[in-house]
Amino acid sequence: MVFVEEIDLGDFLLTKYYSLYLKKTKTMVMADLHIGFEDVMAEKGLFLPKIQKSIIMDILENLFRYYEIDSFLIDGDFKHEFSKNMKQEWNEIEFIIKYLKDKCSISVVRGNHDNYLKGILAKYDIKLHDRLKIENYVFIHGHRKYEGDEKVIIGHEHPSVKFRDPSGSIITYPSFVVGENIIVLPSPSIYSSGSDIIAGEILSPIFKDRIKGNERIYGIDNKIGLIYFGIYKDLKGKIFS
Repeated sequence: MVFVEEIDLGDFLLTKYYSLYLKKTKTMVMADLHIGFEDVMAEKGLFLPKIQKSIIMDILENLFRYYEIDSFLIDGDFKHEFSKNMKQEWNEIEFIIKYLKDKCSISVVRGNHDNYLKGILAKYDIKLHDRLKIENYVFIHGHRKYEGDEKVIIGHEHPSVKFRDPSGSIITYPSFVVGENIIVLPSPSIYSSGSDIIAGEILSPIFKDRIKGNERIYGIDNKIGLIYFGIYKDLKGKIFS
């Protein structure tokens, strides 16, 4: 098994930092940060360490250290709470926006968790897009159907691949899915490992409509890098959770 820092797929790179880089426009893309997850869980009585922001900031610092970035796109679900803006969300999203604005331009696509994000973004004159076209790709979050025939890049799915080792422990690898007319981005959220796509747990209606079986699956190991797992249809029955 080969581990690499990035994978060059022509117009774009997949990075081990949960992001996709469009080479021509120097645009870095990430989805499903789910900022504020810890406060939402605390309201439900589950108290988690507030570590997501620091993890995201480590990722961003590495991206700007190793790549020349002119623009940064968040492809949906910047925040986590559906029904309001919570204090943690507001403070941490502002912190991230200020960090990014000092370095590049920012675009944000609306995700299904981003109902009240517009109020935060407006303070910084950032528009919340339902979809956005960059180069030859349409960026849309993925929680609703899309009838266009362009190649789409989505989030929402939080795709992952799960292995069970001989002791019974499950190892989860957030993963990129790269198909002929769709790319699905992983989530960097430590508290949302995602759906086991090999077991058939597919959430996005766009992914359901476009999946053909010949999609390539690339997993992320935080310590080592990107792993090419193989073709979607060939993995069924070989990986189990």
